[in-house]
Amino acid sequence: MRRRLVLLLLAALAGCRANPYSASHLPYPPTPSDSKAAAKADPGSYPPAPIDLGRYRNWQWGMAIDEPLAGIVSAALDQRGLRPATEEAPATLELRVLQRTSIHQRQIYDEPAYGDGFAIYDRHAGYWGTTPVPVVRIVSFPVEVVQLELFDIHSGVRVWTGSGEAVRAGSGPASVTDSLRRAVAEALSSFPPP
Repeated sequence: MRRRLVLLLLAALAGCRANPYSASHLPYPPTPSDSKAAAKADPGSYPPAPIDLGRYRNWQWGMAIDEPLAGIVSAALDQRGLRPATEEAPATLELRVLQRTSIHQRQIYDEPAYGDGFAIYDRHAGYWGTTPVPVVRIVSFPVEVVQLELFDIHSGVRVWTGSGEAVRAGSGPASVTDSLRRAVAEALSSFPPP
């Protein structure tokens, strides 16, 4: 038994010494000169240059939208220095507005009044007590979602996009208009100042 163990140990050690890999002592390749590196640079791997939105002043609709939302968006863009296109000032931007109503759900936990729940009796301590059980409700509520996209009128490239959402407080037209106004304000909150 001892002899087998010694032979097995020697075979394992012999296997460890046989390394199939050999180290090569080749030097690292030289660093390319600046002209060679610039010629091989991939322009797609760098982020694009930031777009100067200050050169855009006038916009036109890229699609038809409902009147309350059109007035809200037009007024909000006017506050940020963008004006609707006229014959004297042709459009440099095309505006597309996407609007939808989304139904969100939320769980609400209501704490019960004192005494509601289930009873606990501990026979060792000798007391009765109640542990309140929360009541769980699922509440659905509408959310207005607005997405604004600005495209360069000549190249067709999207130069800016923003989205916002606002919870609708009621069911009347005034609450819909108010939630649309808040959603447009949130969408334009990331728009750079003029």
